[in-house]
Amino acid sequence: MKKLTAMCLLLLCAGWQMAKADTDPNDQDVTSYQVVVYQNDDNGEKFTEQWSQQLDGLTRNNTERGFLGDLFTVTKATGAGLITGQVTSLITTGVAAIGELTKSRKNKWQNVMKKANTFETTLMMLQNLEDFYSAMSTTSAMDPSAMSFDGIGCLQMRGRDTVLYLSCHLDTSVVAMSRIFRHSKFQLRLDTLVFNPVLCDLPNDSALKWSKRQHFDFDQRENLRLRIDMAVTSSWINQAIQVVNDQPLGRFNIVVPIEKQALDADGVFRYFRGSPYNKVKNCSVTGECFIVPRSYVGVRDDEGNFHDAWGTGQYKVTMTLKETCTIAPKYLKGKKWREDYREYKRKTGDTFSLRKVTRSVSQYWDKNKGQWVTTFLDAPAQYIANQGLEDLGVNKAAAATPASGKKKK
Repeated sequence: MKKLTAMCLLLLCAGWQMAKADTDPNDQDVTSYQVVVYQNDDNGEKFTEQWSQQLDGLTRNNTERGFLGDLFTVTKATGAGLITGQVTSLITTGVAAIGELTKSRKNKWQNVMKKANTFETTLMMLQNLEDFYSAMSTTSAMDPSAMSFDGIGCLQMRGRDTVLYLSCHLDTSVVAMSRIFRHSKFQLRLDTLVFNPVLCDLPNDSALKWSKRQHFDFDQRENLRLRIDMAVTSSWINQAIQVVNDQPLGRFNIVVPIEKQALDADGVFRYFRGSPYNKVKNCSVTGECFIVPRSYVGVRDDEGNFHDAWGTGQYKVTMTLKETCTIAPKYLKGKKWREDYREYKRKTGDTFSLRKVTRSVSQYWDKNKGQWVTTFLDAPAQYIANQGLEDLGVNKAAAATPASGKKKK
């Protein structure tokens, strides 16, 4: 995993250099998000060893372990569980329509300005991820041994430019490990956060393509805040054959003030855990989450003896990104609102029609990197039809065939 993290940072640095090069402006009207769930089997071995030490005299049935040995090893093929979906909707709420609710033109303009100070989008996975643990258990549904879940990450791209990069890993400090063993709760630590304000979604005006909008400027807006919420849910079946679906297990939050003085020479906010060059020292993840319950999967051996066993855990991660800001008083006071309002109406038209955006989603297991990847692509409908699936890494044959392998009717 250390090699993977180092490689991501190198690619990230290369991405910033690419952003300086000339790009096709149409690309910036296509926004992609990747929500990544890391897995590390080395962590599983560590948890198994430490959990064994916590048992203090309690015995384990090694014979049973030997019999179930083949079941305890989890293997996945590259691309296993590939599923795709497509939803046509208003991904962001427009700001222009609210202007018609008031009579005064100046009030209309002020409402448009204020409404543009908030952007929010939710990234929801299509199906449960498999294998929170790398091995089955003969102990209990809440056996933390072989826990291979290793954290959550997110990458937002606007065309070929990076807007946001987030990497959070499982907290394995002594205190955090103790919480897992004693309270069945885990915590995350923030390793990397990179955010480019100029490429963000503020001011938020979905009536215009991003390339046609006024981009974020600290001289015009202030108090920029980035909030990232991560919610974990799980589905399982217990020993009494009771099924639980999408049960909330916990939440994590990151709230970061993005001030102008906290940006580097490139105008980018960067935080790396432990780095002496961080301009903001209090970046962290708050919250906690119960470990994922295992489903009951009792089995019989060749002699007909029944053995209790529990699976490797299924779960989902939903991420919400929110950007907020306020209008700088000096900008609002000195702004010639009539000219600005006329220019705004010229761009959007009197009908204030909202621009429809299509969201396509793909989800798959990347064996080479050892992580689950869910990609969200927000773009005009025609783009999705012509190019979107290819950008999601889904070929036409895979898109035409559901995960079950049955052809669409």
